[in-house]
Amino acid sequence: MQVTKAIITCGGYSTRFLPITKSVPKEMLPIHNKPIIHYIVEELQQAGITDILILCGRGREVTQNYFDKNFEVDTVLERKGVNIELNPFRDLNIMFKRVAMPRGSADCIYHAKQWVGNEPFVVAYSDDLFLGGNPTQELLDAYKKFKKPLLTTTQVPDGEQHKYGIIRLDKRQYIDEIIEKPMQNPPSNLAVVGRYLLTKDFFKFFEEDRKTLASDKEVCTTAQLNKFTKTTGLRYVTTEAKRFDTGQPVGWLDANLWVLTNFVN
Repeated sequence: MQVTKAIITCGGYSTRFLPITKSVPKEMLPIHNKPIIHYIVEELQQAGITDILILCGRGREVTQNYFDKNFEVDTVLERKGVNIELNPFRDLNIMFKRVAMPRGSADCIYHAKQWVGNEPFVVAYSDDLFLGGNPTQELLDAYKKFKKPLLTTTQVPDGEQHKYGIIRLDKRQYIDEIIEKPMQNPPSNLAVVGRYLLTKDFFKFFEEDRKTLASDKEVCTTAQLNKFTKTTGLRYVTTEAKRFDTGQPVGWLDANLWVLTNFVN
């Protein structure tokens, strides 16, 4: 089955970027002259994704406006004879769904259950920006080969594994388990980062986990991914792209420096 749907998760209070995130959503912070989410949608579009559902919390109206047609600006540019493409995503079907109080990343994804239906789908975390490559395309290429759910990994230095979910491989080099932020004896240097290709089983696994937790506890995506390893199987792709954690200021600054160095004359 061809994969045409993708989910982008945009939520949280973005406390690391306060006070600007009181009025500017984190995904709308600029990398050079485009917001973070522009690069993510661009990545999905270039990989052949046609339908995108952006799951967002309150105060994200500016994100929705960004993907709307701006008649006033278009008119001004036309009168001045300025040729700037303001809406390169007009051929995409981009929709929004508000998620008021998600109980963790898995709960946020669960809000897309009806929209996804029975189709496999890509999940993109808006904090994870990839440049110099396309991790979504890598996932789609691997899915054609393996017909299994997949996640994206990147190599992290020794001593940094405690910041990530780290995969442990079995003898066949399949994922045996994801260890969430191991404080000692990490099983590898392969860290799970914010791109996944999942199937409808994810929603079944989530429902099982949610029933066992108190109402104020978050449901971690790692728990559902580990259930894939015991059932349908779970594979991984180590991305060739450069990954930036734009959910924190240093990562956002590094992404800007990388773009200015590599893309801007």
